[in-house]
Formats: sequence, C-alpha cells, structure tokens
Amino acid sequence: MATPPATVATLRKSARRHSCGSLPERIWRSILHWIVIKTGRLLFLLICRVHVVEIAPVPRQGALIMASNHISHFDPSIISGFFPRRIDWLAMEEIFCSFWSKHFFTWLNCIPVNRNGSDRTALRNALHRLADHRVIGIFPEGGLRTGEWSILNGAPMKPGLAALSMHSGIPVIPCVLIGSDHLYKPANWLHRTSIYLLIGEAVEPPKEDALQTGAKERFASELAKAFTSMKEEAVMRFGISSKDLPQSPQHRKGEHP
Repeated sequence: MATPPATVATLRKSARRHSCGSLPERIWRSILHWIVIKTGRLLFLLICRVHVVEIAPVPRQGALIMASNHISHFDPSIISGFFPRRIDWLAMEEIFCSFWSKHFFTWLNCIPVNRNGSDRTALRNALHRLADHRVIGIFPEGGLRTGEWSILNGAPMKPGLAALSMHSGIPVIPCVLIGSDHLYKPANWLHRTSIYLLIGEAVEPPKEDALQTGAKERFASELAKAFTSMKEEAVMRFGISSKDLPQSPQHRKGEHP
C-alpha cells in the first residue's frame, strides 16, 4: 500500500531542506520573480484597465492555496501581478521540456505537474511549499475552459484542488478572472480592454469530518459554489455583458465568428 503524503504540520516539524533551495538560491529566485512579476504588472497596467476586488482580506502571512478559473495564457502573469501574495504555480510539465524553460520556470518557483493522472510528486512538492508558509497557485479546471466547460458555469473541476487542501489543512482562496481572453485579439492591446479579478473569501477544508464518506465531494461542491457565486457578483458589480464573459481563444481571434 502506498504511503499517504505527509501533512503540512508533519513537514514543518521535520528537519529538511527548504522547498525552494539554499538561501543564495532563494535570494536569486526572489530577485528574478520580482523583476518578472513587476514587469508583467506594469505591462498590464499600461495596456488594460485592471479592476481588482478583494472581497475578503487575504492573509499576508502563512500558507494559502489560490485557485482560479483559466481562460487565457495570460492568466498566470495577470494573477501573479495583482494578487497580494507571491504565488508558486502548479504548472503543466510540458513547459519544462527545454533546458532554458526548465530552469526559468523552476527559478520562478513553479512546480511541474503531469496532467494525465495523479501526480504524487507534484502533490508532495506542493505540500513542502505550504509547509514553508508559501502560496500555491492552481487552475483546478486543468486547462483553458470557457462556456459550459468552465467552473464559472458549474462545470466540474479536477480533484487535485480539494485533495491538496484536505491533505494540507490549508484554506483555498477562490479567484475569478474575466476579460483576459480579449487579449487574444491584437487590436485590444491598443484599446485598454477591461480585466476583472475578484479575490474571494477563504474556503476552509473539513477537519473533524475529513475522513467521513463523501467529505471530499462535499468540499469540492462548496468550492464550486464559491466560483459560480463570485462570477455572478462580478457580473452585477461591474455590469459585465454576456459578450464580455470568457470565450475561447479561437472566438476572440475571429477564427470562429
């Protein structure tokens, strides 16, 4: 029988190497991360109207899991630039395929994930990061999703988010991002398209009843409701029309009118 992943509390008590390397390596990673993220933030401030709403205050210290819908390849840069904490992203292993991309994304504290099944190595690495009081970023849809396939419209998410939160005991901060898909159309880079980022209230994983039958499914359902309700709040708060809600990259590029 496979040994279950260690909990965050257990990892904090154990003597081990820091999850982001030695002190000099962590300093280098912090400098590179600051340069990349601040540059991206400045770029999006120049070409977009970015509206950020922090529905509930995000804790500025301690471990967190940030989860968001995923509608464009620009999403990690936008969220990293405007979320109030530094994020270590769970990223598809395909972007680590070359020598330079592997080092670049590793230096940005990204964690490679095999999306074709249960990746216990990625789960273990994420637990180590959480034990070091870091923020893990995850797209629970497992890829770009719009319309009926989006968690904003009640589509099911991958089980990894609920599993990571329940294994670690760390709460999830749900986020809803709308508008970044407009950037697939080059003309919108000149017209300051609007982007909306809602940062929700923390959703705590079950603790006393975590081992009960159906606990994981109930927690996943609670997370799903958070995303759909936040989408409705964004629509009401900003007056977002149906044509401004997430569309596929092909639709935004005009390949499918």
